[in-house]
Amino acid sequence: MSEKKRAKGKKKPRRRVRWWLLIFPVLLIGGIVFAIKYPAMKRERALTKLGYTKEEAAAVQEAGLDQLITENGYYSHPLADAIRRGTLKKEYLPLYAAADDSSLLTDLNFLLYSRLAEAGYEEDQLINLFKNLEFNELVPLLTFDYQWDENDYIADCTEMRGENTNGKFELSGTYRTNYHRAKEIKEPDSTSVLVNKTYYLSEHYAPSDLINITTEYSVDGMRMRKEAGEAAVDMCMNALSDGDAFFIASSYMGYESINNSYNYFVKTEGERAADLMVGKAGFCEFQTGLSCTFAATYEKYEDFRTTDCYKWLSKNAAKYGFIERCPENKEIITGCEADASYFRYIGKELAKKVSASGLTYDEYWCLFLREWDPEAQKPADTIIESALSELTE
Repeated sequence: MSEKKRAKGKKKPRRRVRWWLLIFPVLLIGGIVFAIKYPAMKRERALTKLGYTKEEAAAVQEAGLDQLITENGYYSHPLADAIRRGTLKKEYLPLYAAADDSSLLTDLNFLLYSRLAEAGYEEDQLINLFKNLEFNELVPLLTFDYQWDENDYIADCTEMRGENTNGKFELSGTYRTNYHRAKEIKEPDSTSVLVNKTYYLSEHYAPSDLINITTEYSVDGMRMRKEAGEAAVDMCMNALSDGDAFFIASSYMGYESINNSYNYFVKTEGERAADLMVGKAGFCEFQTGLSCTFAATYEKYEDFRTTDCYKWLSKNAAKYGFIERCPENKEIITGCEADASYFRYIGKELAKKVSASGLTYDEYWCLFLREWDPEAQKPADTIIESALSELTE
């Protein structure tokens, strides 16, 4: 047999595949895949444990919010729905978590949330406040001192709800220290200026455009800033043509006059009464030249609120740029005694908005007009504009 035939008939040795060697790459690949997917799976389980459906959990992860939400335990139906729909405003995520329904998730509440955060309230305090209180109970906080323990305020509001109906807002506690951390007003000539127990005018300030009001529509010696005075006279004239006659009974007072008046009431009525009736010099709006009180000409009354003149003013004053400055049952907010005859000029457009809002001027100013500090806390202009429309239209 030739060598060639012998070589051909000889069988080659079979190669045996060591199958167990294949396990290692499979395990390695599986381990890598598991290592990649496990954190997401773990977060998905954590999200479903909070209450999210698989679809919502997937949306949470896609939005990159899974870690933030699981760490803080954020969940509510409105929050889950907003994430799923892609409508979530991320900066207000804690407010979404506090919402039992969509009632809190409006631009008005977003704006108020930002203002309270600006005032120093921490996230846990804000969630507690918004979970337990209504808008009309929250917004006065902007005019009060910072409340270190918000639970006392919440308890007071809750307890007084039975009495605080039809616009009334009174509390059993005191939440502002008059003249505490007072701030001097930067633009005293602005017609929208706010003067109260926190914001004050310099002792050197006096309006440069004061005019004398004709005695046809005022007590002798009355003066107001030109724009406000002309609007007040125009209002008196038009009211008279409607059959309602009233006149300006008091108006501009200088710093010294206010100081003398305040000291007189301190001696005769006590400091608390003096603060309510006048206020310390610098902290009284009469110094602006934009404020005045009215008196009915032909009606006999003890309470101006009962007069036809007051009814006319309530209906028409905003058209001329005036608002009722110290409404009844809001003394805790304004820091002033209720006075139906006391009106303040702020300009026609602003007066219409403030009147439509149902807020005191203190609340409105702190919510919409106060400068933001820090500016970074200010929400988008679209939110502010939408909030204003929501409140006034």
